[in-house]
Amino acid sequence: MAPTTFSFPIMDDTKPDDHSLPAFMVSTTRGFLPRGNPIVELPQEFAVLESLLQRMPIKKLDGLPGLLATFEFGDAVLKELPDLSDEVEKYRDDLVVMNALYRDYSFLASAYLFEPCHERHMKGEEYGLGRQSLPKCISLPIVKVAELAGFKPFMEYAGSYALFNYRLVDESKGLEYDNLRLIRAFEAGLDPESSEAGFVLVHIAMVKESGALIEGASEMLNGCTANDREQFDGGLRTLVAGLRKVNAVMNTMWKRSKPNGYTSFRTFIFGITSQSMFPNGVIYEGVSEEPLSFRGESGANDSMIPMCDNLLQISMPETPLTDILKDFRQYRPGNHRQFLEAVRDCAQESGVREFAKEDSVSAALYLQALDQVRDFRWRHWCFTREYILKHTSHPTATGGSPIVTWLPNQLGAVLAQMSETSEFCKSVNGVSDIMETANLQRETLQKEVAKYCAAPHHHTTMSSRYAPKQNPVERRKGESALSEFADYVQKQQALRRPGQAVATLEDHDELSILDELGLTDDAKPHIRLKTLLIDPAEENAAALGEHIKERLAEGHGEVLFDVGLEDNGEGMGFTKENWDFALERIGAVGELIKADYKILMTRNVGGDVEVGPRDAKDTGVSGKMIIRLRPQDVDDVIETRIAVVGNVDAGKSTMLGVLVKGGLDDGRGKARVNLFRHKHEIESGRTSSVGMEIMGFDSKSEVVVSNTAGRKLTWEEIGRRSAKVISFTDLAGHERYLRTTVFGLLSSEPNYCLLMVAANNGLVGMSKEHLGIALALNVPVMVVITKVDICPPQILEQTITQLTKILKSPGARKIPVFIKNREECINTATQFVSRRICPIFQVSNVTGFNLDLVRTFLNVLPHHGNYDSSLPLEFHVNDTFSVPFVGTVVSGVVKSGEIHTGDTILVGPDGLGQFTTTKVRSIERKRIQVPGCSAGQSASLALRNVRRKDVRKGMVVLHKSDKPDEKTGIIPQPKVYRDFVAEVLILSHATTIKTKYQAMLHVGPVSQTCAIIDIDRQYIRTGDRAQVAFRFVQRPEYLTVGDRILFREGRTKGLGIVKQVGYDPKKPLNPELQKEQQAKESGEKKTDVS
Repeated sequence: MAPTTFSFPIMDDTKPDDHSLPAFMVSTTRGFLPRGNPIVELPQEFAVLESLLQRMPIKKLDGLPGLLATFEFGDAVLKELPDLSDEVEKYRDDLVVMNALYRDYSFLASAYLFEPCHERHMKGEEYGLGRQSLPKCISLPIVKVAELAGFKPFMEYAGSYALFNYRLVDESKGLEYDNLRLIRAFEAGLDPESSEAGFVLVHIAMVKESGALIEGASEMLNGCTANDREQFDGGLRTLVAGLRKVNAVMNTMWKRSKPNGYTSFRTFIFGITSQSMFPNGVIYEGVSEEPLSFRGESGANDSMIPMCDNLLQISMPETPLTDILKDFRQYRPGNHRQFLEAVRDCAQESGVREFAKEDSVSAALYLQALDQVRDFRWRHWCFTREYILKHTSHPTATGGSPIVTWLPNQLGAVLAQMSETSEFCKSVNGVSDIMETANLQRETLQKEVAKYCAAPHHHTTMSSRYAPKQNPVERRKGESALSEFADYVQKQQALRRPGQAVATLEDHDELSILDELGLTDDAKPHIRLKTLLIDPAEENAAALGEHIKERLAEGHGEVLFDVGLEDNGEGMGFTKENWDFALERIGAVGELIKADYKILMTRNVGGDVEVGPRDAKDTGVSGKMIIRLRPQDVDDVIETRIAVVGNVDAGKSTMLGVLVKGGLDDGRGKARVNLFRHKHEIESGRTSSVGMEIMGFDSKSEVVVSNTAGRKLTWEEIGRRSAKVISFTDLAGHERYLRTTVFGLLSSEPNYCLLMVAANNGLVGMSKEHLGIALALNVPVMVVITKVDICPPQILEQTITQLTKILKSPGARKIPVFIKNREECINTATQFVSRRICPIFQVSNVTGFNLDLVRTFLNVLPHHGNYDSSLPLEFHVNDTFSVPFVGTVVSGVVKSGEIHTGDTILVGPDGLGQFTTTKVRSIERKRIQVPGCSAGQSASLALRNVRRKDVRKGMVVLHKSDKPDEKTGIIPQPKVYRDFVAEVLILSHATTIKTKYQAMLHVGPVSQTCAIIDIDRQYIRTGDRAQVAFRFVQRPEYLTVGDRILFREGRTKGLGIVKQVGYDPKKPLNPELQKEQQAKESGEKKTDVS
């Protein structure tokens, strides 16, 4: 028989002063919170207990280290704490005091049992075993107070750790978040800004909103039992509104409690059941001779969402995980348990779910309620992933549930019920949007569960986040070897092509000592530059023109030119009249050779770019200018590629938006929006793909921007108006997109690397990883510190100190140069060909502070890179497109040689190592059609009769040979290789690396899993250099000797250089080791036979 009403006694007046009632009773005013605010200080009889608890936290209220910080808590308990069971008996009828005693004894018990685990955790070790028995001074009182208060004799979520563990700073302000403080804490929770405090207080703030849930549930059940549709729908609306508030508060967890801080206090909130620290349970001395076992504190013990499960009749699958769910019900206050059971029984008897489906509006409201439960559980899963899975390998949650499958089990049940319910309200507006989100989430959840449930590989392919922590000494060994090995690889690049000369730069190669001493083999008569500049003879003007043309050819179309200074830096003693005459002559010569100049800085001249004399003796007039050719066509435009890297939220996209568009940011991401390629990037504000932006300078060194404020020029407009183009590759900063970032760094062949660092965060997260990759590639690095307008001075100073220390470390060996004015900017840019110099700018994209210095630096930045157009064509594909009315297009960089429209080319290799013959339909550079392109230039090629699915990133484009093989008469295909030998340096790996180890290997635009098949020794570890044979797992690739490789497993593990293509198993890298293994194997066979 169906009930006529929902009759559970729900309180309106919570009677906070009545201590004869349990502390927890369900109400519409305080929801699932205790009836009144918790007792803060214990009665005087428990002063010893109070003293221990105040001295217990790792960081006490006064900021000093507590007993857990020095690992002395257990000894102090045994030495100081008596059995206070008799004192407990005095207060047995005061159930609120009993709850306070239960809270404090449970904190005491957990700290005592888990202190050894915490000590090991702080050393970077596994948790190991906790203390296996609880002394009588804790066990006897906690069993008594738990029984009287209605809890298990171990820490629980509501009665102890969270909901009965807060105090108010100001009674008049009530339960506002900023007015809440913790009473007890394990780590630094007594500090309201700490992650532990944030973790607990956000839960309290969420449950503060639960009164609406109880009110809505009661109204729904009464409406359903009375067949009152209006009352039922009103209850659903109240429930949905309350859940929305709960979810909104829940979302503040991200800023209140940081993911990397959770594991530092999580140790103490584990339970006994299903935990490796207590394989046999815990002996409660004086209580039981048999070990006892209880679940730990868990948010799963909260009553809000379980109430919704019961009310909405969400069907949980019959699995062992659901049995855990049922067990969790025992770890709640008694009144909460009774209320949840009453809701369940009434919902089942009255048929809430079926009643909702009978009306489309009710079904839509019911679906909204399910959607809010889904939102809660999805966010809970995201917390689990970010706070736990990425920071610990411990497989069990604090409550004893299997961490990876527990939440997806609940979430999957909600998603299934949403799918079923949507069929009854399809016509209602908004339902399709709800289901679109739910279906997308189902797919994402399946992928993530598969990812985190995946069994670890054998050998040493453990996921990096679960890998054992590396010894700091070993890590420094790898870092120290990085810079030296990168220089070695740079010099070995000369082997990449027989006969190709590659410049090998030394520490101070910018000091051209031969030129200064006049010892070069130049047979031409030497005429002083001063004569060419100010002697009125006509032949000197012509000679100056030739001199500038030679310098322009050396600088690939631009040159920094000193006026008033000799080549060796000595002053020419110019007067102002000499200066004016020299400028006039340079201008006249520039017209003849079709070049323009811009004065960058002057000394003793005056004006906007005056930087003042070098010293008191410097009285001569001098200056520095940049001379740049006017391009006759797009092919003459100077191209410099810069990879922009840095941690997430460092301001990379915002900085590029400001530089490219010319305006300033509004502080809320206005400048970055136009750079994003995908909808989810705009919504999240985070780059996830490899973005491309260009910035142009004309021949007069002015930034090419639109004359209309706020309008962004097209690439074609910038390309046609520019003499120099800076191509920025905007790379993702988030760790989840590291593979994309590494691909972008290697495939774009950057000339420079621009590292962004947020002033208020420092060099954190992926910033160090990106810097390490740039150092491994031996690319010159410049640093921009952003957000200086919002950063406190002391934090900025810490960031600068940290950055300087890292750049000067043995692994980087950089000379940090802080750019504060125009003179430093131009002089540093002039010498930036040295990879040892690292210029650092401090900027604000909101106020514009120092942005002009960045633009000046980019304008002056010298062309960098060694490319040879006379060698055979090699074009590396780093992206593919299908363009309407054009066909398949591949983009990339010309590594060597030249390519023209109409050329017959080979594209490959495919999965079988074969190449496809095709023709180049057209070529574009910066979206402008050109007849051809040459080494060092990036371009896009439209291919004839090739489907997009037949080309991929990592392929190469080569010219088809027209000479058949002398023996076979067949035109040979380019050789591809599955195996190759490389000399590698291991940068970071926690254990040893042996054969069969697998990692993601990057060679230019190629990204593919590789396995190690041979090593020149038994194993290698951090800091080792070794000859290693690799094998591509999926398909062969086009490789050449001298190619630079980088391999990673999660984060970067090592770098190297290809020494040999192909591998002969008959010629192992370590013959002696092979002989030993063969002898061992033959000995085992003989044993088997005998």
